[in-house]
Amino acid sequence: MKRDKESTGGALLRILRVKDFAIVDDVEIAFEPGLNVITGETGAGKTLVLQALGVVLGGRVDSEVVRAGASEAVIEAVFDAPLSAVQEVLHDGGFTPGAEVIVRRVVSASGRTRSYVNGGLASVGVLTSLAPLLVRVYGQHEHEALRRVETHCELLDGVAGLGSTVAEMGRRYSALGEARRALGEVEEKCEAAGALSALLRFQSEELKRAAVAKGEMTALAAERSRHAGAARLLGLARGVETALYSAEGAAVEIVGRAITQLRDMESIDAEVRETRAILEAALAHIEEAGLWVGRYAGRIENDPERLAAIEARLAEISRLARKYDVPAETLPDLCLRVDAELADMDLNDAALAQARQRFTVAEREAVQWAGKLSVERRRAKKEIERRMDAELQTLGMAGAHFTVQFADQDAERRVVGPRGWDDIEFFLAPNAGEPARPLARVASGGELSRIILGLKTLGAVGTPGATFMFDEVDAGIGGTVAEVVGRKLKVLARVGQVICVTHLPQIAAFADHHYGVYKETTEGRTVAIVRPLASDDKVAELARMLGGASIRRETREHAQQMLMAAGAVQRP
Repeated sequence: MKRDKESTGGALLRILRVKDFAIVDDVEIAFEPGLNVITGETGAGKTLVLQALGVVLGGRVDSEVVRAGASEAVIEAVFDAPLSAVQEVLHDGGFTPGAEVIVRRVVSASGRTRSYVNGGLASVGVLTSLAPLLVRVYGQHEHEALRRVETHCELLDGVAGLGSTVAEMGRRYSALGEARRALGEVEEKCEAAGALSALLRFQSEELKRAAVAKGEMTALAAERSRHAGAARLLGLARGVETALYSAEGAAVEIVGRAITQLRDMESIDAEVRETRAILEAALAHIEEAGLWVGRYAGRIENDPERLAAIEARLAEISRLARKYDVPAETLPDLCLRVDAELADMDLNDAALAQARQRFTVAEREAVQWAGKLSVERRRAKKEIERRMDAELQTLGMAGAHFTVQFADQDAERRVVGPRGWDDIEFFLAPNAGEPARPLARVASGGELSRIILGLKTLGAVGTPGATFMFDEVDAGIGGTVAEVVGRKLKVLARVGQVICVTHLPQIAAFADHHYGVYKETTEGRTVAIVRPLASDDKVAELARMLGGASIRRETREHAQQMLMAAGAVQRP
């Protein structure tokens, strides 16, 4: 059975300190390797230890956990955690990597929290990244998860050690979801642009047919004015030309005679030379003006057809300007803007093609990885069944047979999800010779507790140094089954540190290290205290668990016998 090179195993919890948390005043617990058992009367606060550990590792918390009268609750945990995955989280979070990890969380009475890792302020995100690497917590109702078929695939992956493969499947599924979302956005945009595209193409064609040029409106208005007044312009121009140049007594003739007379005067008096020069210059300008007006008059046309064409062109330009609600002189700019919008829509078409291609690639990669994951699960199936049958034998379910069944799926009907496409369900034949039936329907509460413990034991293989925390995993069992579970926890403690809250003496008897939780009233305040139990204290605690508040000699002897029997299971 394939396992990850380094699973999400955790570390060794050495110290847990809890201050002003619920009914805990100030408690410090030094945990040890092996099986650590926490016991106490109902309501004494034994589960508060695990709750506090959950809080310090980033769990949700509110101000109600702060002990009445205190300004804040403080939880600290010290781990030996040399695993490279832990060091990577520390490094990525900006903390100095080291084999020792100190986590501290402060909860104020106002509900605000502060978190620290190795003395540095840390986000809750860092704590939640560290949590699965430091501790594996199994709650008191976790065996009930077996009744939900949708959890079986996850449990199988944990036992098979497929964590990294499943994580990669999750990444590829996320990439597929992102590609699907991006494609949907582009498709929606393109669909919305469809009608607009048709309108813009019509506008572009209409404006290009009109071909309005820059300044055309002004030029046409001037030309229209000239054509409309052509007759009057011609008359005026001929009159000017006659007065200046061509008629008898025209201005050029009169000025010419004056210049001749000034030359005669200049021969007598040189003072008139300047005036004569002025008139000569004026005569040149008058002659040029007369010639220009003559040429101008020759160009004047009285063309009704051209005038009608100009009027029609101006009317067309004005109509377009009104239609598009823009000044007539900006129509050429409008045509450029419409073409630019059409070009953007062409880019949308390219973006749609790219988005479809990205989706196709992401879908193919997700399907390929789902297939790889399915193959690995099916490879692990038989070995898991064989090993689980062996586990169930040790857990007092002799003859039981555990099977993993995959739902048949047509290739066309497979739906890829974050864990691939497999639909997996556990089946159980409780006794030899009986057919296997769906585990969720046929297993009792006690059988579910043992099965989940067996699965967790198999999942712990290959994760040395892990801390496993069980919160009343013994729920729903008792008697011989409880003793079997105790032995199994003892065996599991050989793989890594186990911390277990229990109310069953059959399990507590196997403890390597036993901690008692008690309530005391001091100065009218109830507080929970936790203390490690020596040998005599262990006997007394087991006797209490066996017989209640009134402990008889027979009960103490029974407790001693249980401890002696449990002591036969030695740690390596």
